[in-house]
Parts: sequence; C-alpha cells; structure tokens
Amino acid sequence: MANIRDVAKVSGHSVSTVSRVLNQKGYVSEQTRSDILSAMEELNYHRNDLARALSLGKSYRIGVVLPYINHPYFQKLADAITEKALMENYQVTLLPTNYNPDYEMRYLNMLKHQAFDGLIFTSRAIPFSNIIKYRNFGGLVCCEDTFDYPLSCAFTDRKKSFGNVLQILKGAGYSHIGLTVSRSEIVSQSAKLTTKSYENVFGHSIPKGMLYRDAKNMYDGITAAGKLVENDPNLEVIFANGDQIAAGALKKLQEINHPALVIGQENLSSSFLLDFSTVDHRLDSIGETAFDLLFEKKIIKKEIPSRFITRGKLNEIIPDLDDDPLDKLIDK
Repeated sequence: MANIRDVAKVSGHSVSTVSRVLNQKGYVSEQTRSDILSAMEELNYHRNDLARALSLGKSYRIGVVLPYINHPYFQKLADAITEKALMENYQVTLLPTNYNPDYEMRYLNMLKHQAFDGLIFTSRAIPFSNIIKYRNFGGLVCCEDTFDYPLSCAFTDRKKSFGNVLQILKGAGYSHIGLTVSRSEIVSQSAKLTTKSYENVFGHSIPKGMLYRDAKNMYDGITAAGKLVENDPNLEVIFANGDQIAAGALKKLQEINHPALVIGQENLSSSFLLDFSTVDHRLDSIGETAFDLLFEKKIIKKEIPSRFITRGKLNEIIPDLDDDPLDKLIDK
C-alpha cells in the first residue's frame, strides 16, 4: 500500500508539500498540485483518515446524544446541528439512548477515547455531575439549562415560556386546562417546569386527572385527550408537550365533537397545517448554537428566546404575538 513518501517520490516534491495538498493548507502552485494528484492516482493512494486524525488531534466527528431518533423534537434539533456541522466540514453521528444511563456513559467514554471531538446532549438521564467529569476529553454542550454546573448550554427558558402561555390562558378566562408531559417530573426537567409553572400561575396544584404522563407521539395524544375529557367534561384547553401530541389530541376532540382547544410545542408543520397554536422554542437556533459552543474554550450559557404563536380559535381571542415564519416557509 502506497504511503505519503511514495507520493512525494513519484511526484518529485517534498513530503511537506504533499501534506499541504492533502490537508488543503498553505499555498501550492497549480502545477505542483497537479503533479501530486497525478502521483496519487498512479499509486492508487488513499489518505489514512485515522492517522490524520491522530496527528492533528482531531477526528472532525461529533456525536449527538438523543433519546429517540424518530421523535420530531429531537429530529428538528439533530437536523439543525447536522446542517451547521456540514458547513464546517464535520461528520455527525446520532447516538440514541432511549434514556438508558448506560448508553449515555458509553458515549462519554467514546469521547474520552477520542472517537469524537465533542458531544451534544439534546436530553439526558444521567446527572450533570457525571457529564462534567469528561470535560477535559473534548467539547460538551447540553441543549437545556445547565444552571450552576460548569457546562456550556444552548437553551430556552421553559419556565418562562410555559408560564407565559398559562398566564395568557388565565387572563383569557380559561381555567379547565389539561396538560401532557413525556416523562415523570422526577426525571424530566421539562415536566417538572410544566407542573411548577401551572402552580405558579393558578396558585394550586394541577387538579387530579388533568396531567397525562408518557405522551410521546400522536397516538398518545389521542389517548390523552380521551382521558382528560373523561376526567373533566368541561375541559377548555389541552396544553400538549409537542405538536404531534397536540395533533393527536385534536383528532380525538373532533371525533367526540368536543370544543376544547389544543396548544402544541415546537412549531412543526403539523401545527401550521391543522391550524392550532404552538410554542416555538427555536430548536433550529438552539442546535446551531450548540454546535458553535462545542469549540469554545470557556463555559458559555446561551439562552434562545421562545415565542407563543396563536392560531385558529385562540387567535380570534388573543392576537398573534409574533410573525409566523411558516407563512413564508413551512418548518424552516
């Protein structure tokens, strides 16, 4: 198998000049470049990317740790990260966990052994205290608020966004509100903020039977809507933890001819097409920012402001609070 010295000998140029051509760094005349490329073709030379990564101390690969690959929330985050990474000539590996702590620790150990230049945690089961132990092995960024922990993050203030929606609903006279979350408040920061926001706005805990847990897809939304209406026939609003869940809830409400409104999250195309309100947590901006923060030497915590987009019946009561980008480009 030919090596870089063979290419240098056949082309008549130095090893350092061949290296500049391979790494696309430094000035090389067009004739010299042509000589070297011809020698590479003649020798059937292929660059050893592993050796290059070891010599440069970079793999140009990053890992994106996410619980589910087929979930719209994490798909949107991963798409934004991948698009930005490709612009910077980085490869992206999706690392699903199903919220299994053992998998998350395995990926951190892969970072330790230089399989990646950095990891982005879109969500996690392990505590921040476990993640910070690996800071010296590469970039680490979380797509949620890391509070006082020395971990960079790109996030939206969900306490603020949830509280804002619930305060608007309260001001509009709504009090029979059902909520859905993806996991228990014990393990999910988002679920905990949802319940806390409700308590802060209404001054009491969520009424029994008005919080549906384990809502992860459209079918869960269908089930959740049926349960919430059963527990409170006077239900006025379902505030779902995602647009897909909200879409399922809306289908169920239409089937049983119930007038309750639905509000989703993440401003997916389904909320635009089905004309229901949603909270846009700017996942595209969070993903792009998370990638940028991977390569910052200092700890940076970047908050991305969310917004509440009103549509359908709710828009007749509460004017839209911001321009809707989906009017120009669906789900950009």
